[in-house]
Amino acid sequence: MLQLNFYFKRLVMRNFVLSLLILFAFSGCFRSSLSLNKEKELTLNYDAKHFVLSNEVISSEFLNFKDLYVSRYKLRDEDGRIVFYEVAKTDMSFEFNFGGLYTVMYVFDNSQKYESVYEQNNLLLAQIKLKDASYLNVIIQASNTQSYTFAYGFSNAEFLQIANSLTPKKAIKELKHNGLTFTSSDAPTSNWGVEIVFFAPLITPYRALHSK
Repeated sequence: MLQLNFYFKRLVMRNFVLSLLILFAFSGCFRSSLSLNKEKELTLNYDAKHFVLSNEVISSEFLNFKDLYVSRYKLRDEDGRIVFYEVAKTDMSFEFNFGGLYTVMYVFDNSQKYESVYEQNNLLLAQIKLKDASYLNVIIQASNTQSYTFAYGFSNAEFLQIANSLTPKKAIKELKHNGLTFTSSDAPTSNWGVEIVFFAPLITPYRALHSK
């Protein structure tokens, strides 16, 4: 009887591990990354697809909030289109208190409204409402709870082109608002500050360090 229980437990554990591996492999097929490559091109990699969203960094800045570090870039392509790209990373002993979408909404003056356009695993395309009632087309990519990247400033036509290149059109939701675009003289719309970083708070001690 003991031997039967032993083999039963082994079978259950083997099936459990196999299920985890299958789930990991399936979700891994749709992982994405939004980053600057070695040529300073803003690229979006999704599954086996690769997109260059902009190809010239015209300015950048670094914001240090002690346990949170933000890099902001203004990029321009050959057509003069301006896109902003931001990278937010926590210190190793901290992580974000909220998911990628709600963190970005806080950064855009604590926005209270958004319209999802496309979402798959760690990638989200959304229209986020600003304080002046205008909307931004934003691509948000959450690598993990310690690193978020996002890009914004796409026109509706560009945003739809990106979304339709990622997935069948039937998975794309309607763009209900006209997305705000920028010129080379415009500043970033994000509003990082001590108040939201520490008093919202946007970050919290890394929970895995305190779990038993």
